[in-house]
Amino acid sequence: MSETEFDGQVAVVTGAAGGIGFAIAKLFAERGATASIWDIDGEAAAAAAKRLKEMGLKAHSQGLDVTDEGQIFAARDATLADCGQIDILVNNAGLYPEGTIQDMTREAWDRVFAVNVTGPFFLMRALMEHMKARKYGRMVNIVTVDAYMAKQTKPHYAASKAALLSVLKTYAIELAPHGILVNGVSPGAVATERAKQSDWLEPHSKKTPVGYAAEPEQMAEYILFLASKRNMFMAGECIIASGGFYVSSS
Repeated sequence: MSETEFDGQVAVVTGAAGGIGFAIAKLFAERGATASIWDIDGEAAAAAAKRLKEMGLKAHSQGLDVTDEGQIFAARDATLADCGQIDILVNNAGLYPEGTIQDMTREAWDRVFAVNVTGPFFLMRALMEHMKARKYGRMVNIVTVDAYMAKQTKPHYAASKAALLSVLKTYAIELAPHGILVNGVSPGAVATERAKQSDWLEPHSKKTPVGYAAEPEQMAEYILFLASKRNMFMAGECIIASGGFYVSSS
């Protein structure tokens, strides 16, 4: 690992205007990449890219709704026009609203699946021909430890992430022969600013064997490994990074 590890590469990170997404984009930029911040809030994405540029880092931004295939193609084409290539895709954008089986609406169910599964499916498909032509690429999908567990307060979220895990495995088989490695990371508790304002982070952290929630930058390290040339052999796999929570709960 070095500070120039991603020199000359372009890393697209969705949902990167803040939270884990911004931490991932920032770390890519600090390691030499152009961080392309894609977010549904175009103004926030531009502001995030500006923050990186003010640090002397390389950044780019695009506003898009990942559930709209037309907007995905437009963001891809604009990024290629501005940056010349795309080497890495991190599917980080996601929804995780509360909802029980009893109060679940069809609209809420469909929206979570549209963002968490359909979006990543079409994002990977939109970029795969470009990567295949270059015989290189890395795609990392942010899953969750909840994909492996029952989640009574977020059944649509857990189910969508389990579906994403299946999707990334299919893409891995399809694309590995072309030099494109598709993998995932399943975080446990992460101390984002939003999580710190919630009432679940502290009790969840106490139930985590290591005794604390990960910082966004810690989680970003796992993602960067999978997105790097150091990873030459992992395909269709998912790193569970939950501080022991998954093991202790299974």
